[in-house]
Amino acid sequence: MKGRFEEIDLSRVTPVPIANRHSKVAVGDVVDPRRLEAVAGARLGDALPDILAARSLKRVAAALCEARAAGRERVWMIGAHTIKCGLSGYLAALIEEGYITCLASTGSAVIHDLELAFFGKTSEDVGAELGAGRFGMSAETAARVEAACARAEALGIGLGAGAGAYIDGEGAEHAGVSVYRAAYLHDVPATVHVAFGTDITHQHPGFSAGRVGELTMRDFRIFAHRVGRAFHGGVVILMGSAVVLPEVFLKAVSINYNLGRKPSGVVAASFDMLPQYRVRENVLGRPFQDGGEAHAITGHHEIMLPLLYSLVRTRAQG
Repeated sequence: MKGRFEEIDLSRVTPVPIANRHSKVAVGDVVDPRRLEAVAGARLGDALPDILAARSLKRVAAALCEARAAGRERVWMIGAHTIKCGLSGYLAALIEEGYITCLASTGSAVIHDLELAFFGKTSEDVGAELGAGRFGMSAETAARVEAACARAEALGIGLGAGAGAYIDGEGAEHAGVSVYRAAYLHDVPATVHVAFGTDITHQHPGFSAGRVGELTMRDFRIFAHRVGRAFHGGVVILMGSAVVLPEVFLKAVSINYNLGRKPSGVVAASFDMLPQYRVRENVLGRPFQDGGEAHAITGHHEIMLPLLYSLVRTRAQG
């Protein structure tokens, strides 16, 4: 029966043999854990299919190993959440083992790192503390951050290195979990990029904006230099900053283009819980579109970073 609206005539469609069709996945691509158990020397990478995000994850791990072996730059950018969700030990291990040659972070990442190192805890309950007028008002935290800034100024170094030197020199009870101390001890630049008004220490009457501004600007110049070195076959990884670090990174890239540098063979990757506009454009898209490859991997940091670390370690061990 003819309906109210005209319909397409499917009887005129011409089916084609499946043998003539290109398929992106074949049975050989299927990973069977039952088979892996019987394969001598099976590694973590063998347990992941070589498809989509799993392929990207394995490629990033391989790129880190290749860059380390060749002495090329391995730039990491991390948001504060990466530290406060229990991953400091992984980041410190990656620094110690040579998979990070520059670590950029936000100001809040330093706060969490200092709190963990000195007090053994961090990440207050904002909902509970805000209405009571206590959110971000820890006197001890503000004092430790100010002291770290003073140490950095006295040593003529950036904020990240100053935090590492301060944690190492003050005998913090939990210094072993500090990312910035690990970077300081292994001569890895840890740069901190402060956005004024975003960190809890900015609420305190003793906050020295002028000093912090000078320190974070020094860190930006250090970071821009390292980004330029990554132009030559390096690896760039962003984990967890949706706005601040993608913007900082884009300016560092712009400076290097202005100085006449052109990227070649760069592997850029982002790890976050949700795809983000600035990450896609400022880190993965615009900077290396003519001289590299990009991988966007979505997932929780507390899962993805241990997985990436394990892939790197198993690959390095052969």
